[in-house]
Amino acid sequence: MLHLAKLTLDLQSRDARRDLVDPYDMHRTLSRAFHGTDGRSPFLWRLEDYRPGERPVVLVQSGVTPNWKQLPDRWLAEDHAQRVWEPEKVIRPGQWVRFRVLANPTITTVPKGMERQGSARGHRKRLGLTKPEDQLNWFQRQGAALGLSSIAAEVVRSGRIRSTRKQGHPITVDIALLEGQALVVDAVALAAGMKTGIGHARMLGLGLISVAPLAGAR
Repeated sequence: MLHLAKLTLDLQSRDARRDLVDPYDMHRTLSRAFHGTDGRSPFLWRLEDYRPGERPVVLVQSGVTPNWKQLPDRWLAEDHAQRVWEPEKVIRPGQWVRFRVLANPTITTVPKGMERQGSARGHRKRLGLTKPEDQLNWFQRQGAALGLSSIAAEVVRSGRIRSTRKQGHPITVDIALLEGQALVVDAVALAAGMKTGIGHARMLGLGLISVAPLAGAR
């Protein structure tokens, strides 16, 4: 069972404006709604694209019930929209779906001469993928692990996000917004992947994959 909320932010709020600048601050604010729940980072979130003059919208998905009253005063512009659903009861094998995900496509490299697992331990380096073809290939692999096939995806936009975390060094992460459609082969694997998210840097608003049945498809 997943709780999916659509939060509209009030740009008159100083806290909201701060959170829109730094994804680590956004995560920290959203975490207030989950105080007292079990588990680490029990939610995924994504800031949707918005244009000047529009109110920013954040999607938040969790396996536990959030308490939005814990958010800062006037952080929300209006009442939030929220629903509860079970992907495994809605999405079936053989069904076409559309998807959307803002993710951190990466590849792990190993120094030359350390290809064997034992010698490579502690020396692996994760690199962000910046070319659209590499990002699409990355998602093809992720999609297969999610139980998807016949994946038709496109990179809507790509770039970098930066976070000035209060502890440690600033973080820069390569991102890609991918959309498309695919055929469900394994609905159980897809539901599990939707709950956990895909890729790295999920605390920074990445990895939440939105999936819905494709209208008119059989």
